[in-house]
Amino acid sequence: MYALLQLCCIRGVPHRQRRDQACIRTHFNLVQRLEWFLGGGFRVMFDNSVEQEMCPIALASHLLGDKWIPIIIRDIALFDRRTFNDVLKNNLEKISTGSLTSRLQRLVHLEMLEVTDDDTHSQKRIYSLTESGIGFVPVVFKMASWTAEFRNPSPVIVAMSQPYVDGDADAIDFFLKTLRDIHIHKTTVPEPLWWKS
Repeated sequence: MYALLQLCCIRGVPHRQRRDQACIRTHFNLVQRLEWFLGGGFRVMFDNSVEQEMCPIALASHLLGDKWIPIIIRDIALFDRRTFNDVLKNNLEKISTGSLTSRLQRLVHLEMLEVTDDDTHSQKRIYSLTESGIGFVPVVFKMASWTAEFRNPSPVIVAMSQPYVDGDADAIDFFLKTLRDIHIHKTTVPEPLWWKS
């Protein structure tokens, strides 16, 4: 990478000052792209000592500041879309294959999802929420609550998830307990839209 940076800094820039500025811009862009690639489409995670110095909001934004992560958590938690193809084919927002691949890798890396092989198919992998992933579900509900109050999301979907959007503590506790039974303890096989009843 250093040789590439040197080449970018030297080649075809007539004045030293412009060369230095171009080198800095090029270096910054290359480092950003390298971080994107190494981080599975995201910035590289901090080590523990850096995280301990960060504001919790800034750290959460750094780790999860992406439009697809809450949507994937929603699809797995609410709609029991547990395989790559199930999320890809049924996602309302039409996530691309590449975006889904990198976000699932990121969620596994963040230990919000765990992945296991499917006994029925050698190439199929099953994604399950971890305790950390289940702990993020109330954040997704709060996001829905905020948009329901201050924006204009689909009234049909808001009505379908009303107790969770309204912050009904008993409904949310039941939802999270059932998610633990489905994803962690693996003692429950959910019916479609089990949480609506």
